[in-house]
Amino acid sequence: MVKAILKSVFICVLSAFVVINSAKAASSGEEKMGDILQIFAPAYALGMTMMEEDYEGTIQYAEVFLSTQLATEGLKALKLEERPNKADKRSFPSGHSSASFSGAMFVHKRYGWKRALIPYATSIATACIRVDVRAHYVHDTIAGAALAALFTWIFTDKYVPKGVSVNADTKGISLGYKTTF
Repeated sequence: MVKAILKSVFICVLSAFVVINSAKAASSGEEKMGDILQIFAPAYALGMTMMEEDYEGTIQYAEVFLSTQLATEGLKALKLEERPNKADKRSFPSGHSSASFSGAMFVHKRYGWKRALIPYATSIATACIRVDVRAHYVHDTIAGAALAALFTWIFTDKYVPKGVSVNADTKGISLGYKTTF
């Protein structure tokens, strides 16, 4: 449990660092909105793991978020594409989209699509803003989302809450009790 809490704190600090650096570079209100929105879905995902007391989920989200961001920054370092606004050659993939979609996709896979509707909406808004302010092309934002999807698929399991479960199939009925995460 201590390990999960430490990883959660690390994610919060990393997220804050990303947002502060992005906000310093932002020149318009729309850009600042994109900078703020990019952390909503990750904060939502982390908050959901805490609300559910799902410390295994906290660890899984840390793995998703950190892997997605490391892969994103690794690809950006290759300087594969110039941004539409000509600011630099770090357009591909969109880091804002990778961060945001990592939260939304994690919530979807771990807790179900209904609980992911709001983080998906903010993630889509983040991606649209990044394209609108000419910081990215559409394919950059799709690539960021794809990286998030990949690492969510690798590291995330469906959440099974603690307690009694009843399962019925052709072999009969079974009872189960989950006591640990």
